[in-house]
Formats: sequence, C-alpha cells, structure tokens
Amino acid sequence: MSPQERKVPDGMEIRKQERTSDRYEIRPYKPEEAQKIFDELEVPNWAPWLRASPEVLAKRTEVFPEGQIAIWSKDGRPMANVNLSRFNYDGNPQSLPTWDELMGNPPTGEHTFDLNGNAVGMMSINVRPDSQGGGLTRVIIDAVKKSAQELGIKHVMGSFRPSQFGEYSDAVDKHASFSDYISKKRPEDNLLYDAWLRALTRNGMRMLRIDDAAMVIPDVLQEQFDEYRSTYKPKRWKKITPNVWRCGETGLWLVGNTSATYLESNVWGILDQQNNTPQAK
Repeated sequence: MSPQERKVPDGMEIRKQERTSDRYEIRPYKPEEAQKIFDELEVPNWAPWLRASPEVLAKRTEVFPEGQIAIWSKDGRPMANVNLSRFNYDGNPQSLPTWDELMGNPPTGEHTFDLNGNAVGMMSINVRPDSQGGGLTRVIIDAVKKSAQELGIKHVMGSFRPSQFGEYSDAVDKHASFSDYISKKRPEDNLLYDAWLRALTRNGMRMLRIDDAAMVIPDVLQEQFDEYRSTYKPKRWKKITPNVWRCGETGLWLVGNTSATYLESNVWGILDQQNNTPQAK
C-alpha cells in the first residue's frame, strides 16, 4: 500500500491535530505551504547543502501528513515545525538506522515509511530565529507526543543534531571529539553544554547512542564546494588538515581532487511518553 492509498485510523483525522492558543495554531502544514516552511524555517536554520527543498517538504506531507506538524502565528506565518518519519523500533539501539537510511533517497520517507511502525523519529525540528527562546521546543515536542498517542505509536525518538558542536570545535577546543562533546556539561549547573541537547533533555530525552555518519552529502563538485566556502559564513571555514575542512556546522567536509563529501554524526535519543514534565532548569 502506498502512503497515498493508506487510510487514517478510525477516529483519527488530521483536524484532530489542530490546536490553538492565544498566540498560535498547531496543525500539519499542507503541500501548498511547503514554500513558506522552506523560506521561513529551512533557510535560516540549515546550511544550503542540508536544506530540504520545497519539493521534498511537500512530498513529506503526502507520505505522512499527520507527521509534518507546524506552529503557525495568527498572521499565518510558520513559527516552528517538525518532520516525522514512522518506522519500527525493536528496542535495540544498535539496530537503529542512520538519519539518511530512515529518510531514504530522496529524503521524503516515501521508500521507508512504515504504516504499522511503532515509532516516530523527529528528523528535523526548526524554530524561526525571531521565535527562538520562547518555549516553542516544548510546544512542538508535546504536539509530537500527542499525535503519537492518537496514532497508537509507542516510541517518540529522533536522530538529534548537537547544533553547537561546530562552534565549540572552532572557539573552545579544536581537538574536541564528538563523543566527548555530547556528554560535556556546564560547570555552573551540571546541565549538558550543547543548547539543543540540553533543551531536549529538559523535555524528557534520553540519549541512546551516537548516530555515526547520520547525514552524508557525497560527490559535491569542487566548484560547488568552493561556492559554499565563499558564500556561506565564510569566516567560519577552517582547513584542519590538507583534506579536511570545518565549516562551523556539526559535520566536516572531506575534500578530494575533484569533489567533496560532507559527513555529520548525530545522537539517537528517545523521549519518555509517560513523562511530559521538563526537567528543572
């Protein structure tokens, strides 16, 4: 059965996910709204080689419409969104796929979506820059948990991106290892150093294991790589060996004679469905 042919479970319609407050509305975004999601959330949050295109964002709504949730301001602008993928988790962290394997190629989930899967993966969470720090992470995670419960899905998980690793490697410790960084804590409060992992942990996330080579962008032509270096945050690019570049992002570029490959690791985590209370700050 294709995603387009599947039926929504009895009693569960997309409109049940629509929730409102005085400031915003929570609902799945529609295919025709994919360009808005791209312009206001993908572009400011992701490097150009990692952005999901409007076409990919629209296709995800066809594959798993209930899993493409957005928070909308009263003036119709997207404030935050999450892209979910549905799959089956056997309880063994070592059997979890990479981010790329779970989303498939193209990264729409169309070849990997499991209608009977017992888990959802939060594959991308974005908050508009002018809405960051306003508690929307908690709102979007609660929306995911609620939707998972309505769909009868047991596990809420994600291959999460330690978003400050690149900055830390540049400014604090150029020899920092990824495995050491994800467990590093702030001395003042003993909370995780990385802001995104810290926010997720406050909302009930437990780390399971490193997702090695979670996202790989291969065979980028040298001309395109050079354009990235000159146009995307050029001051943050640093050559650390003759063939390895840091770019200020979580991953690294491995550069050959005619092409380059971007390689990034993430962290697999799971959120406790039974505990929606964030940890104390």
